[in-house]
Amino acid sequence: MFEISPKVYSSMFSLPTEIADRGLKFASGEQLKVIIAIFRNPQITTEEITKITNLSLGTVNECVEYWVANGILKDTQPERVIKTESQVQKAEKVKMPLPEIHFTNPTQAEIEKILKKNGSMKRLFLEAQEILGKTLGYSMQCTIYSIVNRYGITPDVANCLLYFAKSIDNTSQNDILKIAKYWAENGITDMQSADDYIQETEKALITFRELAVRTKNDTSTPTFAVLELFCEWIRWGYGIDEIEKAFNIMKAEKQTGRLVWNNIAHMNGTIKNWRKQGMSTLEEIEKGTKKFQSKSQKTTKEKETSFDVERAQEMAKEHRKSFGAKKTKKGRGA
Repeated sequence: MFEISPKVYSSMFSLPTEIADRGLKFASGEQLKVIIAIFRNPQITTEEITKITNLSLGTVNECVEYWVANGILKDTQPERVIKTESQVQKAEKVKMPLPEIHFTNPTQAEIEKILKKNGSMKRLFLEAQEILGKTLGYSMQCTIYSIVNRYGITPDVANCLLYFAKSIDNTSQNDILKIAKYWAENGITDMQSADDYIQETEKALITFRELAVRTKNDTSTPTFAVLELFCEWIRWGYGIDEIEKAFNIMKAEKQTGRLVWNNIAHMNGTIKNWRKQGMSTLEEIEKGTKKFQSKSQKTTKEKETSFDVERAQEMAKEHRKSFGAKKTKKGRGA
């Protein structure tokens, strides 16, 4: 048991039990910092929160979104504007295929020679050891060398890339090279674009973990490929409610509620279809689904009616033939 010092009761503010009950179980330390700061002073701005919590503005905004999504804070921002197809396309990242180049890994002796002459590369290698928490073997040295010399990413941005790979637990050589290729293809080659991308990915991670909580799945960090899909969905304007709707459709059709790659790929197909039909909000999706179901039921009913009419005509024709045959036989018998 703990005994609280009586002197702390001299100054107090209210904090709902729901925050403690839900926050201590699901929220991150950053999210708890932000909500405590807001309840301490509801008039506080996000810029002021960054100063007293020592968090970045991007992190503070994402934490606020988390509490809005969970009904603790009220979103006072203007309603989300529905984007047109052309606006969505403009918001998408333009992928730039890399030119085919012949790349050969340097020898160990060549790497050592490079590090002696190039101070920025030497710093990158030393920082990489700290980030990855291990001495770099020859293969990992070649991987880091490739980030800079194969994909054209500067040592400073390469350092950010390694921190990012570590944060999402994708630190194998193959994972790091996949991320480097993606960054190069999408123009993430300077500090500003790297910071913007990392903030976007953090938002996607928050959304993934919130979906995992809502659907009773594991909240551990997803793979890079899964995060990329979540980033894309958010870029298209879809939020946690729409993404959860796609999950429920997948669950109903595939009879499974697991957040694994194949199921997420199914969700991606559903969300792509919504986007193609111009459905951006949960309300539009619900209306579109009802309209489709109504049209489908009508078509089915029409087919059934058509079949019954045709069958009835067939039976009547057969009956007339049978009756005519019986009448002929009766006439001959007479």
